[in-house]
Amino acid sequence: MRDVGYDDFIDRLRAESDIVRIISDYVPLKKKGKNYWGCCPFHHEKTPSFSVTPDKGFFYCFGCQNGGNVFNFLMKVENIGFIDAVKLLAQKMNIPIPQREKSPEELARDKERARLYQANELARDFFCACLTKTKYGELAREYLTRRGITSDIIVKFGLGFAPDAWDKLLRALEGRSIAPEVLLKAGLALNKSSGNGCYDRFRNRVMFPISNPRGHVVGFGGRVLDDSKPKYLNSPETTIFNKRPILYGFHIADSFIRQTGQAVVVEGYMDAITAHAAGISNVVASLGTAFTLDQARLLRNASEIVFAYDSDTAGQSATARAMDIANKLGAKVRVVSIPDGKDPDEFIRKHGRDAFCELVANSLPILDYQISQAFFNVDYSNLEGKVQVVARAVPALAASENAVEVNGHIASLAETLAIDEGAIRSEVSKFLLHDKKDKNVKTGKNINMVSLTNKEDTALDQAERSIIRFMCDDSTMVPYVKAKISAEDLKVESRRQLADLLFSTYSKGETSADWTNSLNEAVSSELSHIMLMNIQTDDITKTIDDCVKTIQITKLNLLYEQHRLQADELERMGDSSYLQELAESQRIKNEINKLHSL
Repeated sequence: MRDVGYDDFIDRLRAESDIVRIISDYVPLKKKGKNYWGCCPFHHEKTPSFSVTPDKGFFYCFGCQNGGNVFNFLMKVENIGFIDAVKLLAQKMNIPIPQREKSPEELARDKERARLYQANELARDFFCACLTKTKYGELAREYLTRRGITSDIIVKFGLGFAPDAWDKLLRALEGRSIAPEVLLKAGLALNKSSGNGCYDRFRNRVMFPISNPRGHVVGFGGRVLDDSKPKYLNSPETTIFNKRPILYGFHIADSFIRQTGQAVVVEGYMDAITAHAAGISNVVASLGTAFTLDQARLLRNASEIVFAYDSDTAGQSATARAMDIANKLGAKVRVVSIPDGKDPDEFIRKHGRDAFCELVANSLPILDYQISQAFFNVDYSNLEGKVQVVARAVPALAASENAVEVNGHIASLAETLAIDEGAIRSEVSKFLLHDKKDKNVKTGKNINMVSLTNKEDTALDQAERSIIRFMCDDSTMVPYVKAKISAEDLKVESRRQLADLLFSTYSKGETSADWTNSLNEAVSSELSHIMLMNIQTDDITKTIDDCVKTIQITKLNLLYEQHRLQADELERMGDSSYLQELAESQRIKNEINKLHSL
């Protein structure tokens, strides 16, 4: 059920908030023309591409395409949900929040989440007490001491021990009024195969509580003390635990990352804990080898991200994936090469803090690291080895957008391998050509179709965005546009959704403010981009007609190419139906000519 009073309050907050003042708390802004500009807080950049339009109430980054209204900004910059963003904005504006009437489903969901948080917090305290205060944790204490983990670090990370028993946690938390059903939902217990009762998931393991960015325990990792399998056991995904947006130790390291401007990302729990024990406090772990886009966004306050994954084959593969993800967000990325096939935990314990800090200081930029990896385990004294090194290096050289850097590496490669620079450049050119063809084949396109689409993309994008902007600015234009095109005629899904929302909103007699807060991230960003456009026109109706014509001609041109190419293919196969395709392509061509003549 819709809470009209609360929705009105949200609309009031959005209408009365000064988006420039709110964003200025996080980003220095300078006015240029009607808008304000600054460096984007969501990716790393030196030249400002982040724009805020005060009269429309939107922000948009032309670098990373993040955008939205004031709620979207607070959600992104603070890593919070919509309701928390509403509360934060109300607090900043000193406006009391009305009590929102929640549905029975929402109340039940909130109650369940609260119980899961409580169960995890109590489980952490139980495990920690078992480690530090009982005989159960004696072997685990000795294990941690051998690895240089002091009592201060145990407290800092909330480390614990799960006793080697079937129901110690179950019985302990039952005494705190936590029912077995809650432990099952929290991933702390498992059902017995007999179906009669349940038992503790974690037994005879050192326990690592996993906290979300706000410091709430949402799950656990458990490590065995012997050689039994699995070595590590993690909580399953639950209502409150999804490891994709979580970095282990982030709630502890965040302030140090802000201070230093650098984040060091390692793979495992012990890698991060050992680094912190050595006094290196800007270290987080990616909960295994998988580094995600959500995790990268957590590190937006770091001007530099350094990956220090294991130096084995799996670690190198994980490094390659992680670099690609972080690089897409525009972060400055460097990579630590740990000698002797060691992980950070082993290296720090053997060589100490200063040695590891030196590795971080000497970490390599992405392309330097990729080129160094091209030589890994290759004997390039012979022709076969030289060919192998070049084959490994070419994809990295082709992917780089820095021509100066690429030229430098090609010259260095040629000198090291004692081969001609031209040969390497030729391989890079061939790779780029084949890569383009491969992408076209995978998407079902051909070179001619791609060339045609690329030529028209700019005009088409401008036309689609302009039409949506005119409808947003003047609702009387909505029926005029709807009479000429449908939402499905637009190329981009986010614009199709916006057009559909504008059409349905107009037919219901509502305003755009009724739906702007419920847009998903992609649609909200696209709307922000549209609202920041500077469109100059003396005749809106004529401009809309021109935009509609562009959309229709583009659609017909693509259809024409499809039928023409199909006709060519059928004729080569000796299929007489190519004549029908030719006739259809000619019909479409006539339609295109008519539109051009209007």
